[in-house]
Formats: sequence, C-alpha cells, structure tokens
Amino acid sequence: MADKGVIRRKSEEAQTNQAMGLNLVTNAVVVWNTVYMQAVLDHLRTEGLSVAEDDLAHLSPARFEHVNPYGKYVFPMEQAAQRHGLRPLRAA
Repeated sequence: MADKGVIRRKSEEAQTNQAMGLNLVTNAVVVWNTVYMQAVLDHLRTEGLSVAEDDLAHLSPARFEHVNPYGKYVFPMEQAAQRHGLRPLRAA
C-alpha cells in the first residue's frame, strides 16, 4: 500500500514500524471485507437465492482494489457512534 509494499526505511526500527503499519492496514481490509462478504451472502440467502458451498471456496477477503491507500480519510466518530449495524449494501 504505502510505498506499494516496498520497505524503504534505513533503520531496523523504521522498517519494523512500516511493516507493522502495513500489516495493520491489511488486517483491517480483510476484516472489513469478511464482514461485508458475509452480509452479502446473508442477504442473498434471505432473498431466496441459493449460494453453492463450492463457490464459497473461491471467495477471498484479501482483495483491496476498492481501497485507495493514498487518499485522505476522515473518520467522523460521532456519526459512527450513532450508526447501528453495517452501512447499507450496494446493489450491483
């Protein structure tokens, strides 16, 4: 993500910090994707659509094309605290 995953720092401590930060971001993306992928599967099943268990083996929460690692992010904590549940799913 930052520096496209290349460790560019000279000191071992700075390299460790960069790698740990990258791990944190990667884990956050995987958790986010997992939660929303499960929400989509639940929604499909609720709508009466069948979800083949064999197809689930081909899903991966490790995708990150929808993440802009170079953008500026704002986290409105007050708004997030008032939200109940997940944000609405988008229809494809």
